[in-house]
Amino acid sequence: MAPRLLHYSDLENAFDRPERVGRLAGTIESVRGPGTLVVGTGDQLAPGALAIEERGRQTLPFYDRVAPDAETFGNHDFDHSPADTREVVAESGVDWLGANVRVDGEPFAGVDAAKAVERGGARVALVGVSGPDLAVPRSVRVTDPVAAVREAVDGLDAAPDRVVVLAHAGDAVARDLCRETRADAVLAGHVHSETRERVAGTLLVRPGANGRVLWEVELPGDRAEPATATHHEAPSGPLDEGTAAAVRERLADHGLDEVVARLDRPVPRERARCLRGECALANLATDALRWVADADAAHVDTRGLRDGPPVGPDVTVADLRGIAPFQAGVFVATVSGAQLRSLVAESVRRDGVDGRDGEVWTGQFAGVEIRRDRAAGETEVSFDGSPLTDDRELRLAVNGYVVYADEFATVGPADARELHGLQYRAFEAYAREADDLSVGTDGRIEYADG
Repeated sequence: MAPRLLHYSDLENAFDRPERVGRLAGTIESVRGPGTLVVGTGDQLAPGALAIEERGRQTLPFYDRVAPDAETFGNHDFDHSPADTREVVAESGVDWLGANVRVDGEPFAGVDAAKAVERGGARVALVGVSGPDLAVPRSVRVTDPVAAVREAVDGLDAAPDRVVVLAHAGDAVARDLCRETRADAVLAGHVHSETRERVAGTLLVRPGANGRVLWEVELPGDRAEPATATHHEAPSGPLDEGTAAAVRERLADHGLDEVVARLDRPVPRERARCLRGECALANLATDALRWVADADAAHVDTRGLRDGPPVGPDVTVADLRGIAPFQAGVFVATVSGAQLRSLVAESVRRDGVDGRDGEVWTGQFAGVEIRRDRAAGETEVSFDGSPLTDDRELRLAVNGYVVYADEFATVGPADARELHGLQYRAFEAYAREADDLSVGTDGRIEYADG
C-alpha cells in the first residue's frame, strides 16, 4: 500500500464549536488506515474564544484522540506567549517540527527539523517550516524555509524515498518550496482558501480554516507518478463524541456556551463578504465599538474578523468573542473630518489585496455613510446626513490593531486618548445590553456606479 497522509490545518475557532472539531476527529478516524500519517500545518492553538481562556490547551483533547504524527508552527500558535506554546508542545504528545523556527540560534522548544518514518514500504521524510514573513514574537526568528528544508533532508540518517513539506506559509513561499526543494508534496496552512494544484510537478494542497476540510494525500510507490489528493468535508463526517464532549465541557467551564441574545436571521461569518463592502458581521463589530465607547463613529480592520459558522439564531458568548478573538483594546481618538476621510481612503484598496480582484475593503465603519464611485476612484463621506467637513471633530472608536499597526497610518498611538476595555468583551457587552439585537446591512457603503 502506498504511503498516505491526512492533512488538516488552521483549526483556529473550530474549538468554539464542539461538533465541528468532533467531526474533524471522526472524519480522520474514518479515513485513517494502517500506516496512515496524520499531520497538521499550524494555527491550531489560536485564535478563538476558547483559545483565549485555555491559552492553546483547548487543542489537547483533539491531540489525545487523533494522535497526529507531526505538527508545525503557525503565526497564531504564538498568540498567547512563547512560554505557553512551549508548554502545549510538551503536553500534546505530538512531534512538532520546526526546521526554521529559532530562538537564540536554537530550535524553538527543542523540536526537530524533520522526521523520517517507514510507510507503505517507503521511507517518508516530513519537514516542518514556517513562512519568514509571519508575524511572530520578536524573540522568535524564522529563517529561509527553502534552505531549511534542504538542510533538514540532507541531515537525515538515511536518504528518504519521499519528502513531504509541512509549511505554514503564504502562496509565494509555498510555491518556492514546490519548485526549489525535492518535495513530492507541500501540505500548507496559513492561507484560508482551499487549494489543490501542481507547481513544477509538486502537489500543493491547503485545507482552509476551521476544520472544514481534510485532505487525503497518497504518494504512489513509483516516484515517477505524482502525488494525488482526495478531498473530505469534515462537517458531514462522523462525529467523535468523545472529542466533542471534552471541548464542550471546557466551553462550559469558562461560561462560553451561555446564550446572551437571539437573532431572527443568523449572521454569516465570512470575512470575504466584508472585504467586498458592507456586511452584517462588520456592522455588528463596529456598532459594538461605537456603543461601548459612546463614540460618534467606529472603525475595525476587516481582516481581523474571523471566518466560521454563522452567528445565531442563539448567540453565545463564544460566538461574540470569536468575531475577533484577540487581546486588542477599544480606543477612542478625536479626529477631524479630513482625518476620517483619510482613514476611509486607507480602508479601500485596489486590485491585488489578499489575492482578490477588484476593490477590497480592509476596514469597515459605523456612524458614517460612504458613497463610492469606483470608475472615478472618488469617495464621499457623510456624517449625520451631511457631507463631512474637514474641520468637523469626531470621537472615533478603533481597536488596538488600527492604533498600533502600520496598515492604517491615519490613527496612531498618540491619538489613542481613551481605553474602553477589550474589543471582544465589547461585542459581548453590546449584545447583552441590546433590547433587540438586530444585525444586518443599512447602506453604510453604497456604490454610485451600482
